[in-house]
Amino acid sequence: MITYRLGRSFAWNAGHPPKLPARPRKLPAGPPAFVFGRRVECPVGIAAGPLPNAQWIQAYARLGYGLLTYKTVRTVTRQAFLQPNLVFCRLGDPSTAAAKAPRNPDPATVTWAVSLGLPSADPDEWRADVKRARSRLGKEQLLIVSVAGTPMPGGDGEQLAEDYVRCAQWAAEAGADVVEVHLSCPNTTGEHPQMIFEDKALSGRIVQRVRRALGSHPVIAKLGATTSPRALHELATRLAPWLDGFILVNGLQRRVVKETGVPAFPGSGRELAGVSGAAVYDNCRVQVQELIAWRKAGAWNRAILAVGGITTVERAREMLEAGADAAMVATAALVDPLLAARFRRSR
Repeated sequence: MITYRLGRSFAWNAGHPPKLPARPRKLPAGPPAFVFGRRVECPVGIAAGPLPNAQWIQAYARLGYGLLTYKTVRTVTRQAFLQPNLVFCRLGDPSTAAAKAPRNPDPATVTWAVSLGLPSADPDEWRADVKRARSRLGKEQLLIVSVAGTPMPGGDGEQLAEDYVRCAQWAAEAGADVVEVHLSCPNTTGEHPQMIFEDKALSGRIVQRVRRALGSHPVIAKLGATTSPRALHELATRLAPWLDGFILVNGLQRRVVKETGVPAFPGSGRELAGVSGAAVYDNCRVQVQELIAWRKAGAWNRAILAVGGITTVERAREMLEAGADAAMVATAALVDPLLAARFRRSR
């Protein structure tokens, strides 16, 4: 069961939430979990990406997830890239897109590339919708809202940081229990475009401004794959004073081509895509474990939400046993909606 229709646009999918099974009658209580000072019914959650609005969040909230993330929003309206937006692929450099989607893919092994362009609804629309989403969750479920700044023509790092602040304030006012500062997205304000998290100074400026604006409201930063353990340590050390936690890793950025060598996603600005799913687990697991080890060593006491390739109950449990505060799924939410329910039954 794939709840996202690959043959349809992002807008169509957002307007057609999946018809998921009803909440299981005998859904056992999840293992005790406390995140950001709150008890949550299950430490398995859904990361930013699969849930574009309150309808999708309500559909998944019945299935036992403890944390649900509203897909990344902006202060401006932004349309998604044209189709295709999601293709099955084989991880590599470049990654190779499958000629056609498998008929009955094994949820545990699904790997695909995603090229959406970080779309966002009109701010008035998503702010009202975040309120609806929060009202449809239980007392022991957390709503995380992912926010991103939007570079403007002629803008600089200061403009981008202020835009992050505005978006974060709107998300908190709308009812987000936790605001996720999405740093694993392109920064086009510099001379050499790169992911925002790759610029430690800019990342630090952004999270510091967001913290000052939101006060004690929980704030986390989403990170992508760093080039080395040292780069991760330096970045986390720079950001930790202003954060309540980290969520990582936001997949792997790769060129994605068809078997003929032509780009799988045609159009300007789509040379790189985010590869997620089963094949990225080993890469992401190592980075999460490095952050956990530094926390145990006393570097900083911050929550760590693991994401990246967690497509099975066993992988979710492995990350939690390693010390992650929550195991967040993305690909698995779309191909295996009942993963959290099975996790709770497997205690």
